[in-house]
Amino acid sequence: MKRIIALAPVALIMGLTGNVQAATQADVQLQGTIVDTTCEVTANNGAATLNVGSFSKTAFDAAKKQIGQEPLTVSLTNCSEEEAGALQVTGVVGTENSMFLSDTAKSAGFMLKQSDNTTQVTNNTSIPVVADENGALTYTFTAGMAVMDTANIEPGAYTAPIKISYVNN
Repeated sequence: MKRIIALAPVALIMGLTGNVQAATQADVQLQGTIVDTTCEVTANNGAATLNVGSFSKTAFDAAKKQIGQEPLTVSLTNCSEEEAGALQVTGVVGTENSMFLSDTAKSAGFMLKQSDNTTQVTNNTSIPVVADENGALTYTFTAGMAVMDTANIEPGAYTAPIKISYVNN
């Protein structure tokens, strides 16, 4: 009996150690692309944040409808002369694939339209572009906010990370 009591603290410490180890691990999926291009991409003139504005709850009269038209300029430089490729926008999206969110539990997010100011950008879709004779291109999206459901609009500040990539293969 004394032996069991003496081993109890050791068993307790080993049990706690196992729990601590499990919480100090995480899985990460790495992703990358190899491209055959010298193009350099700059978005939003190099600024990390684009403020699309502040909108009243009443401005959102329909779900998944972009409100606001803030220009988001993407510049390509150092491309080959008249190089053809595509811009791709990726980020966290809901099931509709066109509203960019900070996480899928949020009730509001952001939408982008292509340079025609009509076509809605969807996640990971290629938008064909061609550099000029100097190997440069300027493409302008328009950005705005949208809500998932007009009945459940939650006031507050929202953000959404996106990545704009140039691919040519």
